[in-house]
Amino acid sequence: MNYKTIKIQIFILCLSIILPITLVSAAQISKSKLFEFSLDIQNTSTDFKFPSYTYKTKSEQLGISWYEPFTEYFHGGLELGYINMTQIDNSLTSAKLTSGQYAGLLLRFIPINSELFSLTLNANYRYNDTQGTSANQESRFVWNETLLTTELKFQPTSLIGLTFAAEYHLIDGSQRDSGVINQITAFNAEKQYGTRVGLNFTTNRTGVVGFEWFTGFRSGSRLYFTRKF
Repeated sequence: MNYKTIKIQIFILCLSIILPITLVSAAQISKSKLFEFSLDIQNTSTDFKFPSYTYKTKSEQLGISWYEPFTEYFHGGLELGYINMTQIDNSLTSAKLTSGQYAGLLLRFIPINSELFSLTLNANYRYNDTQGTSANQESRFVWNETLLTTELKFQPTSLIGLTFAAEYHLIDGSQRDSGVINQITAFNAEKQYGTRVGLNFTTNRTGVVGFEWFTGFRSGSRLYFTRKF
């Protein structure tokens, strides 16, 4: 059994354990904090490092995520979405533009939570899969992402909030080519560290619209809409 198969099995096992616990725990918590749903739109650029070259990789992502609380301080969730990915400098035409899906597991711990400040520690895992084709050639990108984040939120008024975050990011993936050229090439991220800053607006008691900027291992922006039910 190879390493990637083991990781997928571990991910499925985690989901099978966490989801039942989530449903039981959420039933014991106030309904006003039962469920958090977000719609995310991202446009980012990062560098995928292959053994003999590095490609600037641009991605457009549209996804949804949701959290449910295990306790007041510990939440778990899932994410699903669509990716449109571009590597314009890739030597294979089939790999220049690929598209596909992602799915992930989200965990967050909130040791400090007040009306003015909150501190959140996040541990996220995501599985990505995109494909592209050209004449007699197909390329598929499959990669795992681990993201660890320390996030500070500041709420100076009831309507406006600020976010500051430091992030650590790991990628483990491969480009799988079939057709005229048959090969598998491993890649990872050239950079592991990044920062994120954001500005959000509370639209009503349970709704938030926010915008974030990324620097470091990825550059770009994110627009999100969040609602608590």
